Amino acid sequence: MANDWKKVELANSWDYKSAKNGDEISGIYKFKEENIGENNSNVYTFETPTGDLISIWGSTVLDIRFKNLKVGEEVRVVYLGQLESEKRKGKFYHNFDVFHREVEMDRVEDDIPTPDVE
Repeated sequence: MANDWKKVELANSWDYKSAKNGDEISGIYKFKEENIGENNSNVYTFETPTGDLISIWGSTVLDIRFKNLKVGEEVRVVYLGQLESEKRKGKFYHNFDVFHREVEMDRVEDDIPTPDVE
């Protein structure tokens, strides 16, 4: 049957808080969910090269870095460790580099049907 039901599964979450400096994840940026959990956080979900879905909980740094990214882009997130805040002494935050690029097309279909226009 063409319209078989598929179960919605929760994506695995990348626990960057236990990651080491330089650890990274990458994949196709699929979607963003807002106001999730008790802190009303953002959650960003990717499809990895193996086809798995993985999510990252937002933070101030990640929310700023993701602000202008487009769904469908390839994204790589590199964990840079914890840094001490310059504005709030004694407070630390998780830092990241975020890279993005347009996904390259594999091929273009030559036989795309065009509608008849009268």
